[in-house]
Amino acid sequence: MSSILDLEERANKLKKEDEDSFRLFNNIFHVSSAAGNLKIPPSFKEKVHTYFGNKDESGKIIESKNEVIERIQTQEVIKTYNKWTGEGSLFNSLRAIRPGMKPQERSQEHEKVQEYIEKSKENCDFCQAEKYTPEDVFGRIHGKYCITGANIAKYDAWSSMVFFKKHNPLDFTQEELSDYIETGFKWFKKVNNHDKQFTSPLFIWNCLQKAGASQIHGHAQVLITKNVHYAKTQFLRKNFRSYMQLTGRNLFKDIYNVHNALGLALDNDVTGFASLTPLKEKEFIIISKNNPSTSDDVKKAIYRVLRCYIDQLGVNSFNLAISCPSFGETFLPYIIRIVDRGSIFKPTSDIGAMELYGSSVISDDPYNIIKAVNAFNPG
Repeated sequence: MSSILDLEERANKLKKEDEDSFRLFNNIFHVSSAAGNLKIPPSFKEKVHTYFGNKDESGKIIESKNEVIERIQTQEVIKTYNKWTGEGSLFNSLRAIRPGMKPQERSQEHEKVQEYIEKSKENCDFCQAEKYTPEDVFGRIHGKYCITGANIAKYDAWSSMVFFKKHNPLDFTQEELSDYIETGFKWFKKVNNHDKQFTSPLFIWNCLQKAGASQIHGHAQVLITKNVHYAKTQFLRKNFRSYMQLTGRNLFKDIYNVHNALGLALDNDVTGFASLTPLKEKEFIIISKNNPSTSDDVKKAIYRVLRCYIDQLGVNSFNLAISCPSFGETFLPYIIRIVDRGSIFKPTSDIGAMELYGSSVISDDPYNIIKAVNAFNPG
């Protein structure tokens, strides 16, 4: 079994082989499946066959066009829901088996992306960040491969940027990525030293426009707030505390253990996994008690996932976020989340009303994601 479509079967297998994991699975997740039926008129059948190809869920070739049509007319949908975080996703069997980019197509897209990024260098303010961006009242922090500056249109009272020295946001080494993160965390400390009221940091990286970036030049955003965390982090804190009070257990550790038992975890000591309830495509989550800016293992895991996404899976636009505990707090772990935002050359948005107000509709199978990441060697 190597598909999200087999999730219920995997859970039943857990019931027989690992009762503790099965109990955790049921305490945290709700999973169900249903068949969606439709009728395809004869005039549309040829186009449908062209759209979806002639493979079934296992990749086996279907010789008969009628069988292909029958498969389209009955679609299995897997629905996942995390009872504690409130996150849920819908996996359609057809979406889950859609063919990925072929190596040649991935290479062509990569070349187009590189040309697009190269052309954007002209008149790029961020390429000369010290000349053409504002600085914080306490000045700039200089990393080896980046420099900070204030956000000219602030998200919050303390809202700044980490400008990468390289223009191309997809071109980074392990050392460079580590420096971006370390410099961002130095900025958090600098703000806290300047004003002790601000204690709750957030590090985010919106890579290219599909992910919400206003500029192509590589840059991350650093924010720190007071009183309460940003809303999504605060919500997780509330649920973490409720789970601890009711069960005496660590919610995030239990979520990881369920993913591990179901074959969705990283193959090393870092607690990372391909999510059962992804916000959008290819969501990967890393949970750490250690500060990512000082943990080489965590930084290596982040780098491995990102380079696999870019180099192996053809991702060119993504979001990365590091939610942090407040200064001096050990209650909440560091939570790193990475999600693919789709090709920059596709005009359609990957987020609509369903993602905003319903459940996330997902095309990528988490089992394909974890397989790719675990097989990837960033060198």
